[in-house]
Amino acid sequence: MGVVMTLLCFSASAQSSANLYWVRYFNQLHLNTKWSWQNEIDERRSIQPDHQRQFIMHSYANFKLNSKNDIATGITGSWVANTKNLTVPELRFFQSVTSNIVTVGKVDLHFRFRLEERLFHNTDAAKENLSDGYHFKFRTRYRIQFQKNLDADKKWSARISDEIMYHTDSDDLWKFDQNRIYTGVERKLTKQLSLEMGYMLLHALSNDKIIYSHILRTTLYHRISL
Repeated sequence: MGVVMTLLCFSASAQSSANLYWVRYFNQLHLNTKWSWQNEIDERRSIQPDHQRQFIMHSYANFKLNSKNDIATGITGSWVANTKNLTVPELRFFQSVTSNIVTVGKVDLHFRFRLEERLFHNTDAAKENLSDGYHFKFRTRYRIQFQKNLDADKKWSARISDEIMYHTDSDDLWKFDQNRIYTGVERKLTKQLSLEMGYMLLHALSNDKIIYSHILRTTLYHRISL
């Protein structure tokens, strides 16, 4: 579904492209078998020229309902540099449900639904300066992900995912925002640390123009059990 909606938007709009790299630190603090506190720090940059596009942090509580289902709630801080070199802050609250729908052979199929309440700092009409107040948007996100261990020791794993996002704050309750198609490989380094490297194709709609980005993403996972 995400791919189809993206192609429809892509074909109907003007287009531009960008090459980016994202570097992410993902900390999981497991309090017990049910509860964990998870934090992400993500630096997102353009490749040529090398400059910051976005800095984003997530912090959330995750509760394991059972062996196949998790729920989470948390808060996000985001700072995005616009085309006028103005950094625009965003405060975001979110809730999510993640389910391991089925396992076929050694492949796990996961689905995640996330609801976001987004508060963007206002800017002037030229988008060159911040102004007083915030404006509000809802966003819904739907992600399907395939994951597989590649060896008997479970030191290597691979994942492929597709996530589509819609804004729901206007008369059009299904206004396309962006689509992320991702593939990556994770290598477990120790019991606590693992490193993932992957490629993402991102399509986003901005001012009725499709912006598509080729992204190299590196993630360091740090898992701590108390």
